[in-house]
Amino acid sequence: MTDLLHVLPDFDARPFTHLLPKLDKALITTNDLLTLDAADVAKRSQLPAGELRKLTDAVIPALHQQLGFGGEEAPGSAFLGDVDDPERPWPYISTLDEGLDAALGGGIPPGYVVEVTGERSVPAKRSSSSRSS
Repeated sequence: MTDLLHVLPDFDARPFTHLLPKLDKALITTNDLLTLDAADVAKRSQLPAGELRKLTDAVIPALHQQLGFGGEEAPGSAFLGDVDDPERPWPYISTLDEGLDAALGGGIPPGYVVEVTGERSVPAKRSSSSRSS
């Protein structure tokens, strides 16, 4: 896994040091480990699927923690707790529109997937289909 320590620099790989050289040799990336079936990765790397599942089970929570969700708190409790705490305001990502930020309670909270939809601000060009002969 040539990119594991680039993706997760703080990951404790000591329990998996016996797996990493074969994963490197088979050119298995962290993305491959997480997205491919363990049996396929095991076949490519000549490693036991059970050991690869243990590695995957360790990588997923480490990714969650790095991205800011998961960890010790229950999902959503950090967001709700910080909103009511005036001493420690929750950091928001501004939409650069004061009205929209106010409607969202300060902006978009990090760690959430947000989809913004609406009408296009630029009208589509209309092509004239009628031609004079």
